[in-house]
Amino acid sequence: MLLVFYTCFHLLLLLDFPRNAVSSQSLVRYLPGFDGPLPFELETGYVSVDDSDDVQLFYYFFKSENNPVEDPLLFWFAGGPGCAGITVITFEIGPILFKIAEYNGSLPSLVLNPNSWTKLSNIVILDSPVGAGFSYSRSLQGSYSSDTKSAKQAYTFIRKWLFGHPEFLSNPLYIGGHSYSGRTVPVLVQDISDGNSLCRFAHCTSDMMQSRISN
Repeated sequence: MLLVFYTCFHLLLLLDFPRNAVSSQSLVRYLPGFDGPLPFELETGYVSVDDSDDVQLFYYFFKSENNPVEDPLLFWFAGGPGCAGITVITFEIGPILFKIAEYNGSLPSLVLNPNSWTKLSNIVILDSPVGAGFSYSRSLQGSYSSDTKSAKQAYTFIRKWLFGHPEFLSNPLYIGGHSYSGRTVPVLVQDISDGNSLCRFAHCTSDMMQSRISN
């Protein structure tokens, strides 16, 4: 597994976006399999990443359980390419896990993850590229993807998401992922850096940390 992190202190170009930059969003209070209301803040929604609004990328946003005003904002990308973000939530860094138990024909149970990264950071987990998880395209042409196209769409997503959530513009920004995202995340961070270079006083430092984990 390849883990890739980039730290960006950012001022992304947020010009020319409409007020409805986030196509739709919902606050999730309950999940099937979890007993009672969620003890953390979860928002889900869609963001259009093309001119025709055909391509809609789905996201999960977990607000930090510590200090969301000052804690880092992490955009996390799964591997694959094409792995759904729900795998990141329930098997990796998210606040919930599947309860390991013998299958009895009912829905699997969810329990809290004591090692969740949401204890120290705000996390946006993206279903990317289009076709992964709940992300979709209304047209056949929009369903085609590549590493560079996926990175460009992720860049548009981040800009629009921040436009719709301006309270997080001052938070330290982290871009991360694992496995195959080691190909697309560096391209995405370069796009952010290039965009920042067009805006006076903006800067982005890309300090990459790689860790190979094997059994």
